[in-house]
Amino acid sequence: MKQILIIKLGAIGDVLRTTSILKPLKNKCSPCSITWVTKKESFDLLENNSFIDKLVEINDKSLLKKKYYLVISLDDDYEACELASKLKKDVLVGSFLDDNNNKTYTKLSALWFDMGLLGGPDRDDLKKANKRTYQGILFQILGLKYNNAGPILNLTKKDIEFERKFAKKHGIKKGDLVIGINTGAGERWELKRLSEEKTIDLINRLNKETKAKLILLGGPEETERNKKILNKIKNKIIDAGCNNSLMEFAAIINLCDLIITSDSLALHIALALRKKVVVFFGPTSANEIELYGLGRKVLPRGEFLCFYRKKCVHERNCGDLIRVEDITKTVKNLLNI
Repeated sequence: MKQILIIKLGAIGDVLRTTSILKPLKNKCSPCSITWVTKKESFDLLENNSFIDKLVEINDKSLLKKKYYLVISLDDDYEACELASKLKKDVLVGSFLDDNNNKTYTKLSALWFDMGLLGGPDRDDLKKANKRTYQGILFQILGLKYNNAGPILNLTKKDIEFERKFAKKHGIKKGDLVIGINTGAGERWELKRLSEEKTIDLINRLNKETKAKLILLGGPEETERNKKILNKIKNKIIDAGCNNSLMEFAAIINLCDLIITSDSLALHIALALRKKVVVFFGPTSANEIELYGLGRKVLPRGEFLCFYRKKCVHERNCGDLIRVEDITKTVKNLLNI
């Protein structure tokens, strides 16, 4: 039995989209056992995944007692690189610490890490020039056949029951067209957001031009933002709240026929649940996102800069370059209405 260990801590959405490698990896290395190392906040998304044999936190010392056939290290932070270096393994793909304790990465994984924080000052230019999806890059690095394998998220009976009660509480019936609107992106990625004013405009247009029931989505970081939006809109919308657990948030997304979202966790959950999506982009790479034939991308009008800093060099919010009419038109086209 080959022992494989994956280190993927990162943002929760990045953790989820990386699950796309699991089934092909199992098939290629069969028989094998896969251990996934991550942080506690991602456990709920992973623990019901049948392709993961063991789920472990990054600080679990028992990891050092076993030898692995393959270690896949996919993060550029120090603790991930340090663990990758300490583990006993036959093959390492990805990030690690060199002999001087500096973060680096294997030659085979350069296709991905050259575009990240370890890649140097030209990484944003490389990101902008890149035409390949995250999944396509990972599959090449790992020698897997790219067959459009998507991320995996399995809802539990508890999650499905929450979804049922939410629908009943808000009068959502079988056959209703339901659109989820997730225009925030957390504090770190403020430049990805659609402004409050544009979100209100979008809600008003969708109420006027579709017969859908609309759900306003958000996480804890969107609490005040969504409260302002709800206070200003005149049309009807269902407030999902911003204090749902991770899996309750996923269950609400599962209730929707289509999700409108920024490049954020909501996008990756929707794709894992095979929902239609309309995703708009601020400064991050649109080419990197695989939609699996489930959706459409809306890009900013005008010059598109691809960068991963907190502030734009032009001192603007990239979401300001997104036109609400473009999102509305794309939604209607995708739904054939």
